[in-house]
Amino acid sequence: MRFWEKMSVRSFIAIRALLALVVMSLLGCGKGQTRDTEVMVAVAASLRNVTPELVKVYQEKHPTTKIAATYGASGDLKKQVEGGAPIDGVMFASAKPVDELIKAGRAEASSRRVLATNQLVLIGPLGSKPVTFATIDAVPEKEKIAIGDPGAVPAGQYARDYLEKLGKWSKIQGRLVLGGDVAAVLAYARRGEVAAAVVYKTEIRGINDVMILDYAGAEAPRVELVAAAVTGAKAGGEAGAFVGFVASPEGQKILKDFGFGPP
Repeated sequence: MRFWEKMSVRSFIAIRALLALVVMSLLGCGKGQTRDTEVMVAVAASLRNVTPELVKVYQEKHPTTKIAATYGASGDLKKQVEGGAPIDGVMFASAKPVDELIKAGRAEASSRRVLATNQLVLIGPLGSKPVTFATIDAVPEKEKIAIGDPGAVPAGQYARDYLEKLGKWSKIQGRLVLGGDVAAVLAYARRGEVAAAVVYKTEIRGINDVMILDYAGAEAPRVELVAAAVTGAKAGGEAGAFVGFVASPEGQKILKDFGFGPP
């Protein structure tokens, strides 16, 4: 006689009830539990100081969203997106790389936001000799001037365009040291390895071992920080929501506290 034929009706009912309880228990364990959403944002080096605060405040309001940032030159980060890196959103120091991603179908046009503005400044080590953008070619030939690499670093592109307008670009070629991002340019000045460097105004917030030699004039290119969600990204929607927060009044206040201008 087979096993189930020996079982009493009462035993069979008891086993069915037990199995039902096990199934309900397993289903109950998953109910109400949500998996954290991980969002990777490619962020321009010029935003490396303010981004942690933006992320902190955003995650306090969205505890199931975990935002991580990878920092670098905007041009290099753009290439990573084009190469298929697992990036959900971008926050760049120039509109150009964002708009190029949008044109190529790599970023969502509807999520594009101008987050803030910035300003170019000419800095040097403490005690530097007076020099301005207009007299930058007067820096002795044996001394160096640091700017971001114009091929990948927006700060370098802005500096080149401005110095070209002033008629100084071709005159200082032999004195240039190119940094891989704006943080590297600042480091050259802080170590006293260059006579002058072109960075953003926000770079020297809280820094006391360099001095501002000059501010870029009204004819300088407009420095804009632009963001967007990456097309088809796993967490593109969440990245877009974070960008929206940065563009909101609360996000704008944080940016202002770190020295950025309004969009």
